[in-house]
Amino acid sequence: MITLNVFFNVNSEKRTEFLNVLNNMVVESNKEQGCLIYKLWQDTNAVDSYALIELWENKEVLNKHQKTPHWIAFNDVVNSYLTEPYDEHHYQEIAH
Repeated sequence: MITLNVFFNVNSEKRTEFLNVLNNMVVESNKEQGCLIYKLWQDTNAVDSYALIELWENKEVLNKHQKTPHWIAFNDVVNSYLTEPYDEHHYQEIAH
């Protein structure tokens, strides 16, 4: 499994546009085969800070996700809503 944590600091004047784009990403991404979790979270202490938490079956399905029309549309515009580029972290489960 692959987990992604993506962090966003949103320009408060563009919050509505950001949420529209991200809500579409959540809906469309959760329809994809191999997507186990795809949710947007808001920081409880900072109204303009968000985290996108994703869980994918494997790297192959994640790679397919990053070629979908909704991901391309998201990636083309998302940084225009932010105060700094988004911060993305990939994690792989450690087998025990």
